Amino acid sequence: MSRKKEAPRTRLTVADYERMSDDYAANPVRGTEVVGPVEVGMTVLRKGRPAGIRKGKTPGYSVRLPDTLSQRLADQAVREDAPQSEVIRRAVSEYLERHAG
Repeated sequence: MSRKKEAPRTRLTVADYERMSDDYAANPVRGTEVVGPVEVGMTVLRKGRPAGIRKGKTPGYSVRLPDTLSQRLADQAVREDAPQSEVIRRAVSEYLERHAG
């Protein structure tokens, strides 16, 4: 048995992604081109960095919140469709911008 030699993989460039985006905008996928069901869910499309990959150093903080504030945070995260940590980052950033001295 002979194995087919695979071409070496190369990283896609910003220009490659722009070409693909332009092509998709000009030629969107039609229902007749989709083979099988399209599955979209958090188990398939996860947010954030992949586990075990940490290029930058971002310090972590532990914060205790009263139950009422914790629930407000959870509700806001749902409204924004964002992780609670992202809502906290935005809130801290906005607070510091307003109170810069």
